[in-house]
Amino acid sequence: MLLALLALLALLGGERVWAAAEPAQERMTATVVEFSVRGELNEQAGAILADLMMSAIANTGRFTLKDRLPLSAAAKIAKAQELGSTGLLDPKTAAELGRLYGVDAVVTGGISKLGDLITVTARLIDTKTASLLGSGQIQDKDIDAIQIKVNDLAAMVMAPPAAPQTYALTVRSDPADAGIRLLNHPTPYQPGIRLAVGDYEVEVSKPGYASRKIPLRIGDRDAVLNVALEKARYALTVRPEPADAKVRLLNAPVPYQPGIPLPPGHYDIEVAREGYVSHKFPVQIIDSEVSVPMVLEKMAPAPPPVRQYRLTVQVDPPQAAVRLLNAKTPYQPGVMLPPGNYTVAISQAGYEATQVAVPIFDSDVTVPVKLAKKPEPPKPTTYRLTVQADPADARVRLLGSKTAYKAGISLPPGSYTLEIARMGYETKQLPVRIADSDVSVPVSLLKKPEPEPPTLYRLTVRADPADARVRLLGGRSSYRPGVSLPPGNYTVEVAKAGYETQRVTARIADSDVTVPVALIKQPEPKPPTLYQLTVRPDPADAQVRLRGTGTPYRPGVSLAPGGYTVEVSRTGYETKQLTVRIVDGDVTVPVALAKQPEPSRYALTVRPDPADARVRLRGTSIVYQPGISLSPGSYTVEVSKVGYETKQLTVRISDGDVTVPVALAKPPEPTQYRLTVRSNPEGARVRLVNSSSVYRPGVPLPPGNYTVEVSDRGYESKRVSVRIADDDVTVPVELEKLASAPTPSPAAASPAPSRGEWRIGSVQVDSSLSGVDRAEVSRILSGYVGRTVTRDTLLDGAMRVYQATGVTVSFVVRSGSPGGAALYARAARQARRTYESTLSIMSRSQLENSGFGVSVE
Repeated sequence: MLLALLALLALLGGERVWAAAEPAQERMTATVVEFSVRGELNEQAGAILADLMMSAIANTGRFTLKDRLPLSAAAKIAKAQELGSTGLLDPKTAAELGRLYGVDAVVTGGISKLGDLITVTARLIDTKTASLLGSGQIQDKDIDAIQIKVNDLAAMVMAPPAAPQTYALTVRSDPADAGIRLLNHPTPYQPGIRLAVGDYEVEVSKPGYASRKIPLRIGDRDAVLNVALEKARYALTVRPEPADAKVRLLNAPVPYQPGIPLPPGHYDIEVAREGYVSHKFPVQIIDSEVSVPMVLEKMAPAPPPVRQYRLTVQVDPPQAAVRLLNAKTPYQPGVMLPPGNYTVAISQAGYEATQVAVPIFDSDVTVPVKLAKKPEPPKPTTYRLTVQADPADARVRLLGSKTAYKAGISLPPGSYTLEIARMGYETKQLPVRIADSDVSVPVSLLKKPEPEPPTLYRLTVRADPADARVRLLGGRSSYRPGVSLPPGNYTVEVAKAGYETQRVTARIADSDVTVPVALIKQPEPKPPTLYQLTVRPDPADAQVRLRGTGTPYRPGVSLAPGGYTVEVSRTGYETKQLTVRIVDGDVTVPVALAKQPEPSRYALTVRPDPADARVRLRGTSIVYQPGISLSPGSYTVEVSKVGYETKQLTVRISDGDVTVPVALAKPPEPTQYRLTVRSNPEGARVRLVNSSSVYRPGVPLPPGNYTVEVSDRGYESKRVSVRIADDDVTVPVELEKLASAPTPSPAAASPAPSRGEWRIGSVQVDSSLSGVDRAEVSRILSGYVGRTVTRDTLLDGAMRVYQATGVTVSFVVRSGSPGGAALYARAARQARRTYESTLSIMSRSQLENSGFGVSVE
């Protein structure tokens, strides 16, 4: 009955698909292999499903189908473990089927039943490349519904592949005008050319340089290739005669060898051999190989050796130095010299130097020389040098002399250069000559002119979006709208999360400068392709978890391709972990857990003191009761009672009942002291900032450090630190009144504020602030009514607001109102939610980066 129903559904499905199919222009030959059958299904179900798939595929018009192959034909080729583990043919087996049966593609699949769920999986494999062209899977609890979904499965398998992703390739060459070619791609290269994923070969060449071929793989991102060409090298060959002569490159770091590659240029070559006259000559390499023949001339025969004789100079004093002036041989007593005329120089410190002519003919020569002592030089007479400087504390130096100047310094006759200098005066140098008397030199320094202060101009950056962060790079000045700067070039950086950071150069010459900067949004990253993971545990109510990922498991959870660790556990069963890999399709994993053996159980009894204390077993869902039966193992027992210190202890049950006595101890009563704040004015509001206790006069507190905040309307809030050690504490706190703005006279008009300044007529607070925060912000900002403020003034107010409430405010100044500008304050960031938490210390620059800003409307 089942076979007849499947056949009828195949005919009906085939007619419906045939009617909707369109003729294909190019057809590949294909066949369908009988589907493997696993689970409690009819053994003919695989053959019937394969026939249904053939009908559905035939109607697409994409393939020319051959007869269905039985599973036994594939089993002869496939490896036994491949068919046994998955029921599906691997791509290599499909390729072998295509070669034997002459088809371009093979459809293979399987039908399985696990529990009540029937799953059919199919794959389309290219037999020439052994690559997967398409795959699909259908599931249902009813075999009849499975047959209806065969057309959907065929559509999944036959779905055309998505267009390949392309990425940009940019080649940066050095030199920049080098030619670039893609050797294995038909499209000519141009910067930023879009290429599909794959392997490429790039050739970079330029006349006068050595070409380079570089393999490149484009994976999953744009590629930038930096290629530096080396100058072309040409072979240099020197053909010496005789052939064993030695060749050297005199002005090149590399040793010579025949055919050595060298870049174009001038080279000096030396060719030498023993018994021949060495020869040096230049060679120029331009754009081709160079071969140079070189014939060396033989040396003339050496003359017979000349007989030499000894020369000895007997000097007085004996330590005098002796030199041969016209001979390369250094003198030493008894030096051997050939016949000739020689000049001997004798010298010694404190003696008159002398030169003696010595001829050598045909015998050894000894020359006595006595030096005459020099007369003692007369001691020089010294004279005093005094410089009378104006101003008197100017610094005086003797240039070119190691002697440090001081008033009335004694110096020998001669010429000297004086330098007189003092901060704020022009330095002066003058020559002084001492002849035969003391010298006094008056010197008056001229004051330097005061430098004129540089003219400042305003720089304003109009960023889009308006809340982008603006910074001045390479300088100490911090940017704010309309910042005053001297003339010059400035680098401005504009940045915002989600946008590409830009740097622009602003030149300030002789006027204010406004620079518009529009940021470009960064492209949103494409979400990865997700596939469904389904774990079918046995027992069905077992808990399934994904380890090492933040994604909680649920049946059919969507996950990106990759490896995942699945943990399946249930009480009374052994926990199992397995690795699941998701590649390009949904994955279903059956997991059967093994039951744990039933352990022996023993009684645990805890005898607490006091007897009504509460006993709990920590780290387990078991509720303790006296004599509770537990499996062997370690347990953490917690015993607690109000008014006693809680105690935890570890109890180990091994092979018998366990009774544990536990006595609880009462905690010592904590010592507390009274804190009283005497405020001026009386009745001011007092708050304990870092304590959950509500302040009242004489509030009892344990020892420790406390922060007390005192505030009142019309006064500056104040915070003081109080330390309670071992006694009651009374703290006097006096508040300072806020300065009140004078009422403007109706007769005299207020002067118009300058640029960057605003005269505040009214203050409004954003409705997002409420309660105490709103009252504190209104109290602080009300002091600006009737005053002229700047951005720095508002930054000071924002700092006070943050210190009082933890709220970072930004301001909008709406000018043009008759009574002055309207100041609108709104919350940009709130650092805390309760008044009992503490505030982190924040500087002015950190507050600006945390949302503070001033905009003008």
